[in-house]
Amino acid sequence: MLCPNCNAVVTQGQRFCDNCGLRLSADVAPASAPTLQAPISQQSPLPPSEQSQPTTYQAQPGIYAPAVVPNSNMAIISLVAGILAWALLPVIGAIVAVVCGHIARKEIRESGGRLSGQGLALAGLILGYTQLALAALSACLLLILFGLVAAGTA
Repeated sequence: MLCPNCNAVVTQGQRFCDNCGLRLSADVAPASAPTLQAPISQQSPLPPSEQSQPTTYQAQPGIYAPAVVPNSNMAIISLVAGILAWALLPVIGAIVAVVCGHIARKEIRESGGRLSGQGLALAGLILGYTQLALAALSACLLLILFGLVAAGTA
């Protein structure tokens, strides 16, 4: 069968033409009998005075969000410092992760959608606070251990 609009070959039962997208009906001419037709002239519903003017697309006014919203730099620093707190710099990295994480969350909240990275900042905060909690717990255990050793020798 042929598409009545662009004369592209379409299969039986196909609902739309793959070439031009025209919705096909049941009365499409079979492919074995191609017919040459003059293009169908389409009459415009516009008055003659408006037909001569070309139609153009106009940009809509307003502010458009960028296609990709950038991450907050402070959120990235918070996450990296949180990872470093577990790998190389336990206390210093944890403090940097917590401070930068809170700054990043405030910065993202006040940006009005121009910045993202809320998850990065939250991950940095979790890593930093967990590392600080473990450091505090370790310090308490060491104090208890030293107290027991000192009490045992006295």
